[in-house]
Amino acid sequence: MQSKLDKLKSKLQNPGNKATVNTEFYLLAKELGCLPDLLGREYEVEYDSIGRIKKIRQLPISLPSFINLMREMDQDYKRQEKAMKKANRRGRSR
Repeated sequence: MQSKLDKLKSKLQNPGNKATVNTEFYLLAKELGCLPDLLGREYEVEYDSIGRIKKIRQLPISLPSFINLMREMDQDYKRQEKAMKKANRRGRSR
């Protein structure tokens, strides 16, 4: 049985899939359950000279990033609806 991460990898690495960086980022955040934490926020990370994290600042999300995230959410919603309709057609007939 595949783990959730393996299922996500196979979904994203499918040759017929037109996954962009935004799509991959959205699906990963959704799978990890951190989408609400990312919605409306961006983070800026500062490193020291050794390469360790020095400071993390939370910033408001930029409008282009927000629009991209909303677009991915809408596309995911449409994919889920399509899959649900397809599953309903396969169900028992009454």
